[in-house]
Amino acid sequence: MNRIYLCGMRNKIILLTTVLLAVACVIGFFSWKSCKKKEAAQAVAVDTTSSVVQLQNMIDLPHADTTLIPVVSAVLDEAFEASAAKDYNRLASLLVYRGPDSLKFGYDVFNAKNKFDRNLLRITAEVFNKWNKDIESREYARVFELDQPDGRKMLVMEVIFVSQKYLDRKFFGFLQIENEWKIVDVTSYL
Repeated sequence: MNRIYLCGMRNKIILLTTVLLAVACVIGFFSWKSCKKKEAAQAVAVDTTSSVVQLQNMIDLPHADTTLIPVVSAVLDEAFEASAAKDYNRLASLLVYRGPDSLKFGYDVFNAKNKFDRNLLRITAEVFNKWNKDIESREYARVFELDQPDGRKMLVMEVIFVSQKYLDRKFFGFLQIENEWKIVDVTSYL
C-alpha cells in the first residue's frame, strides 16, 4: 500500500512540476517578447509638391458663393423685422409656400389673406421672435449649396444666435422665386 501511495504521489509531483515549468516558460516568453526593443521611429520625407495629394479623413463640405451672404442675410433680417412687427404680409412675401396646394408648393410664396397661410405665418413669426429674444448678436457663419430633386440648388446659410447664456445654431434654406431669394426651410441639424 505504501508503494502504490508513493507512486501516486510521485506522479502528482511530476505532473505539478511539469505544469509549473510550462507556465514559467509561457510567462518568460511573453515577458522576453515585451522587453524586445524596437527601432526608433525615423522621419520619412514626403513629396508635397506633387499635384495629387490625397488627404485622408477630410470632410467634403459643399461650397457656395460667399458673396451671397449679404444678399440672403438681408432677406433673413427683413423676415426677423417683419416677425417682430407682426407684419404677416411682408413675412409672407419672404417665405416659400409649404402648404397643401401642390401647385404652389415650393414655387410660390405664402398669401397672408388665406386663413391657413396666415396661421402658419403667425406661428413662424412667434418662433423667429423666440430665437431672437435676449440675443446679443446673430452671426452669419457660412453659405453652401444643396442640390434639390427638381434640379434647383438650395442655398443654405448657417446662422448662430449668440446670447450670454447659450449659442443656438440654425440652418436657413433659400430658393429663388421670381429671381429673388426666399426662405424655404429652417433646421437645426444637417
